Amino acid sequence: MRNLWLLLQRNAFALAFIALMAVSLSVLMRHNGAVRSSWFIRTGGLNASVEQQRLQWRSYLHLAEENIALAEENAALRAQLLSMEMNAEWQPDSLRGWDVRRGMLIKGPDGHPHTQCLAAPGGDGGIEVGMGVLSGGMAFGTVEEVGEAHCRILPLVHAATYWSCRIRRGGPVVSIGWNGMSVDRMELVDVPRYVEANPGDSIFTSGYDLRLPADVLMGTVLDSRRTSGADFISVSVRPAVDFLSVRHLEFIQALPDSERIEMAQPPAP
Repeated sequence: MRNLWLLLQRNAFALAFIALMAVSLSVLMRHNGAVRSSWFIRTGGLNASVEQQRLQWRSYLHLAEENIALAEENAALRAQLLSMEMNAEWQPDSLRGWDVRRGMLIKGPDGHPHTQCLAAPGGDGGIEVGMGVLSGGMAFGTVEEVGEAHCRILPLVHAATYWSCRIRRGGPVVSIGWNGMSVDRMELVDVPRYVEANPGDSIFTSGYDLRLPADVLMGTVLDSRRTSGADFISVSVRPAVDFLSVRHLEFIQALPDSERIEMAQPPAP
C-alpha cells in the first residue's frame, strides 16, 4: 500500500494532467455537436478496423483445421472413386471395336531405362497379358504380367521396347522408342530422309502390333534433324501422356466376336 502511495505521489502531475484532459474532452463533447460527431466517427472507424483485423486473425487460426477437414473429405472421395472404378466392368467401344475397362495406376514409371508399372485390377478383373493400356484415351503401354489383383505394365518409356506408329493419320509407318533419358522425350527410329516430320505433327498408333487399336494418339513431334549424307533423320517426340502424373488407366481388348485375333494367326500347315 505504501509503495502505491509513493507511486501516485511521484506521478501526481501526470495523473492530474490526464484527469483534466479527460474532463475537458467530456465537457467539449457534451456541449459541441461537431466535435462529438467527429469523435464517434473516428472511434467507430478505429473499432471497425480492429474488429476486421480480429476476424482475419481468427480465420487464419482456423485455416489449419479447415485444411485438415478438406484433406479428410478428399481422401474419402478418392477412396469412393477408386472403389467405383475397381468395380467397373468391361464396356464395348463400338467405334474402335474393342472392349474397355477402367483401372488405377499404383506405381508409375521411375525414369530408369527398364522401368515397369504396377496397376490394378489383375486377373480377377479380366486383365490378360498383351492387352493394350491407355490413359485418357492416349497410348500408355501394354500388359506384360498378370497377378490375381494386380498387373505389371510395360510403358512406352521402356528402353528395350519399340512400338509401331504413324506420322500423322494415314502417314508413313515407323517405329518409336525411348532412349532411357527423360520420360518426356521419345525418338522415332529409322525414319527415311524423304519422310516429312515437322514440329507439331501428331504421332498415332498404327494398330499393326494388335496391342493397341489404330489412330490412338502417342505424341507430338518436337523437332526433326537432318544430317547431310545420312539415309535417316532424327525425330524427337513428346509423349501425349504425362507419365509422371498418370493415375487413371483404360485396359482394352478385342471384342469377342472380332476376327482380328483369328486372322492374325499364321495358317495351319
